[in-house]
Amino acid sequence: MGAQFSPVPPKPAPLAGLDAIRLLSFPQFPAPGRVLTIFETGANLPIPIARVFTVASDQPDTAGGGHAHRWCSQVLVCLQGEIEFVGRDHLGGEVRHLLTHPQQAVLMPPTIWGEQYYRTTPALLMVFCDYPFAAEDYIRDFDSFRAHREALAAAS
Repeated sequence: MGAQFSPVPPKPAPLAGLDAIRLLSFPQFPAPGRVLTIFETGANLPIPIARVFTVASDQPDTAGGGHAHRWCSQVLVCLQGEIEFVGRDHLGGEVRHLLTHPQQAVLMPPTIWGEQYYRTTPALLMVFCDYPFAAEDYIRDFDSFRAHREALAAAS
């Protein structure tokens, strides 16, 4: 049996700066007619995996995300197409990365506002999470996100 997760962590994640958003690279092994890409916790995935999901888009320039997490970290991988990642803080700063192949990914820590723009179609995003789904983890309103970050900054 795998590790058990509590639906609510004991304390909120610390305030993450935009510099905590990292571009990751995964090893690929080409073979005739195929390419193997490896995602491995402890080797090249910097977070333990509790949940994996995909988002598919069949319309260009579709937006996704538009929220932050209180404690969940995510690794976002573009499996197909072009997906632009935008990470924002509460002070107007932002980081952008264009993901175009599964060898490349973005690590998004908690307390960062994340948006994705599916620039081409079809596009397919795979997301690794270090925490299972919990509705109370999500901050879906930017003003609430700003207040959450300001409270974390004042407490540190």
